Amino acid sequence: MRRLIPCLAAAGLLALAGCGAPAAAPQAPPASSVARSTAAKPSPSEEAAAQPSGLVSTTQNTAGDPNGTPVTVAYASQGVANWPFFAAAAAGLYAREHLKVTMIQMAPNVTITALSKGELDFTNSPGNAIEGALRGLPFKVVLSSWDESPWTIVGKPEIASVKDLKGRTVGTNQAGSTPYLYLQAALKRDGLAISDIKVVSSPGTQDTYRLLLSGQLDAAVLSPPTDAQAVDKGFREVAFIGDTLHQPYIGLGADTSYLSQHRPEAVRLIRALMDANGWLKGHPDQAANLIEQNLSVPPNIAKQLTQRMLPLLSQAGELAPAGLQEAISIQSELTKTNISVKPEDLVDWGPLHEALGKP
Repeated sequence: MRRLIPCLAAAGLLALAGCGAPAAAPQAPPASSVARSTAAKPSPSEEAAAQPSGLVSTTQNTAGDPNGTPVTVAYASQGVANWPFFAAAAAGLYAREHLKVTMIQMAPNVTITALSKGELDFTNSPGNAIEGALRGLPFKVVLSSWDESPWTIVGKPEIASVKDLKGRTVGTNQAGSTPYLYLQAALKRDGLAISDIKVVSSPGTQDTYRLLLSGQLDAAVLSPPTDAQAVDKGFREVAFIGDTLHQPYIGLGADTSYLSQHRPEAVRLIRALMDANGWLKGHPDQAANLIEQNLSVPPNIAKQLTQRMLPLLSQAGELAPAGLQEAISIQSELTKTNISVKPEDLVDWGPLHEALGKP
């Protein structure tokens, strides 16, 4: 059975934001730079999960050069998915690029609206960008930070398989969201349909986790760290479902008007995040220190988590055309419409190639 993997909490970004001065080269933050919580205190992600995020959260974290170009990035939930963003702050990469990056927690549907109105610069969800683009909005995916999604179904102890979900109440994000699609694919793989279960939708994974803990769900689609936290509280891993689809996980998406007017900022942000992936892979001990500091976990566990997570980070930053075509087909099925968009219409790898020094 695939081991569950906890992750860095977004609340830890404030602690990592002390690298405001430009850095000539990324350096590991000192081990004492972030105070650890006591064992009795819940982790930041558990504290956040105790309250529903609602449609728009007031959670905002800023890192980088205080005098740098402001950039806003929306994210739906706190989790391992955002590790490159935290590492870019911790290693001084935002500061090196003279960027002042603010992460804002928002529900996916609100993110799409805010992005289309120019109230945001980026979403960290390529899935949001693709969904908006397939609705006719001028969105493009410009970066994919991960090669694999970690979605897992966690449920009550008596639920041993996906087939056991029939007739049960299962929680996930809103219809059409990435975890919803993975749930749908997992059910199909085991001969079930979404209509065979009772779906409870929530704005984000933290809210789904809260509903599971409160007893309102029989099972839930979770990602690190909420999956591991649920197992620690007596639930069981029903099935790892991150291999049922090839959908994008976390990266960057933006409106084409922003990209045309602020291409230098897009290139610099992408370069910081791609270098963050490389920094994490090249500095496993320091990467483990980040997990240890922000999750208050023992060093041996932090090292184990680092070893398991680093291989999932993307080295190329691009999405495969097959995955993009899969996203088009899924959206066409959901909307019961014929979508004539081509995979290449959903992406703009120009800023990525510029950031990587490719021709």
